[in-house]
Amino acid sequence: MTRRWRRLRRLAVWLLGGWLLLLGGERVLQWCWPYPLARLQALPVSTVIAAEDGTWLQVTSTPAGERVLPLRWCDCPASVQRAILASEDERFFAHGGVDGWALLRAAVSNVRAGRVVSGASTLTMQVVRMVEPRPRTWWSKCLEIVRARQLERCLDKQAIASVWLTQVPMGGTLRGFEAAARHWFGRPVAQLAPHEVAALVAMVPAPSTRAPHRRPELLRACRDTLLAKLAAHGAIDATSAAAARGRELGMTRRPWPWLAPHFCAATLAPLPAGLRPPRLPTAASLALQQRLEQIVRAEQLPGTGVAIVVLRRRDGALQALLGDRDPLAPMDLSRRPRAAGSTLKPFLYALAHQQGGIGPQSLLDDLPRTYDDWQPVNFDRRWRGRTRAADALATSSNLVAVRCLELVGTDAFADLLQRLGLGSPGRRLDLDAALGTDAVSPLALARAYLRFVQRPQAFGLSSASVDWTLAAMRRLPLVAGKSRAGDVAWKSGTSSGRRDAWCVGITEAAVVVVWLGNHDGRGLPDLVGVRSASRLLVEVVAVLGGDV
Repeated sequence: MTRRWRRLRRLAVWLLGGWLLLLGGERVLQWCWPYPLARLQALPVSTVIAAEDGTWLQVTSTPAGERVLPLRWCDCPASVQRAILASEDERFFAHGGVDGWALLRAAVSNVRAGRVVSGASTLTMQVVRMVEPRPRTWWSKCLEIVRARQLERCLDKQAIASVWLTQVPMGGTLRGFEAAARHWFGRPVAQLAPHEVAALVAMVPAPSTRAPHRRPELLRACRDTLLAKLAAHGAIDATSAAAARGRELGMTRRPWPWLAPHFCAATLAPLPAGLRPPRLPTAASLALQQRLEQIVRAEQLPGTGVAIVVLRRRDGALQALLGDRDPLAPMDLSRRPRAAGSTLKPFLYALAHQQGGIGPQSLLDDLPRTYDDWQPVNFDRRWRGRTRAADALATSSNLVAVRCLELVGTDAFADLLQRLGLGSPGRRLDLDAALGTDAVSPLALARAYLRFVQRPQAFGLSSASVDWTLAAMRRLPLVAGKSRAGDVAWKSGTSSGRRDAWCVGITEAAVVVVWLGNHDGRGLPDLVGVRSASRLLVEVVAVLGGDV
């Protein structure tokens, strides 16, 4: 008895020593070879761009071309949780990253079969493999075991399960249960029926082999086996399991939403790829967007290209954006710089008013003048002599605009444009800048006007100067003979050679910019802002509820 007791005591000491040595080794490994938590946290996910009413406009793909939608374990229905644990890791919440009993059982099964028939990978080990993929070897399995133990010290069970739910491969370009549910059933995981949940879980071990569009009979058999297992474990009642086994798969590929692509591209553009949130709510109005598309299709507009930008004045939110005649066209003309024409003149007049160069009663010469070898002319080739500054802005006199630029100085005007988001610091301008020779994009111009009317003091202008300028922009009706003066503050513009036709409209609720032109920059006789672009602006303002 004493000898047996000594042997047992010696075995216990060896076991304790081995256990302490193992724990110490894990600590040393953690210090020498820490878990790459930053890599796990940087696993890419898709961005869902949503309209103001919650409708999904787009679900972006990750750099690998996959759709990955985040799903937290705590947000996952209990039926899904039970099915995942029963299929993948029954003791997940009991082990420390590695299930010793499952490893022993798998080893015995593999030895008896003479081949690998069971892997015994826990959910934690699978997450390790997602972060650090390696070839399927025994050495890789050992490394996974070490990493799984480390990961369990870094994150709690709920966080690990959430990563698994989000990143588990589901075949093709799908990762995670939420993406798979949306793709195959057109609904979120929370709305799936028991047989649908079981079908998704049954795909996990071999998502490509069991894909419903390839081998539906195999997937259905695996689903029914899982349902029987769930019933045997009491996770689902036998009646429900039997009913679920009798259901068809009902899995059909659903296309990902692709609405307002130019709007979505403009919304994503300021956000670096690694800093885009999983969900990006916007102020997009689908009704407005669709109405603009209808207007462009119905109107006989000159040129091959169209751009329309609508910003909400209240908060500066982008409400609608059309980047071409075809809303699915690859080129987004709303972000392509084109010669601005006379659309920059209101900024110039406001600056001149701010500096005291012009006022309500100011009279300026609308007369020909030569500057070295350059002689500017008005668009209609006429001049009006002495004219009020406000009238000169309303009628878009080129000659008076050049005189205003002489008054304020090209450097001051360049600085104002740069502060409004048009141009770069240190840029030098010539006097022809008064005629809009600078290139701007419709979206940038709309944002500049929003800043101009929303927070002028932040850009060195007084509210009085901006109000005076807006009043001058209201002096003439937007549509001659049809609308009243004062309804909309507007300014048209036409670039040299009639290559670009612009019109900017400012109402109480919105800032609108429309542009017409050709993709290749060719000029056309009808590309005149006050004729063609203003007509399109009228349609847009009418849709917004403005009185024109």
